[in-house]
Amino acid sequence: MKDLILKLINDYGTDAIVTTGTIGHVTKVFFQLVTSKSWQNMERMVETGGVIPRGQYLFIAPPEVASMSVECLMVDGRAYTVRRADTIRYRNERLFTWGLCVEGGEMDPWEE
Repeated sequence: MKDLILKLINDYGTDAIVTTGTIGHVTKVFFQLVTSKSWQNMERMVETGGVIPRGQYLFIAPPEVASMSVECLMVDGRAYTVRRADTIRYRNERLFTWGLCVEGGEMDPWEE
């Protein structure tokens, strides 16, 4: 089962760079906007500093991505901050990484 999932990700996934600290790794992921109707996605509030929140994105990646402590995901030239990345298992086998991220993974100008 693991081989089939990895083949699907490699054949049909989108190129991405996963970043841990200052080290980037190139991989393939399935990447999609989360369009749920939960209150979290329906409420629009402006955070401090006037930042307008954007949507959440789901990604599915090879299983080793969860063990990397990924902080940022770069897809199509845009940076996304990883909020959660978990390994999905079947019995004792790690099948893939499931994660959620939000747009805006780069340093803010005042944090440099």
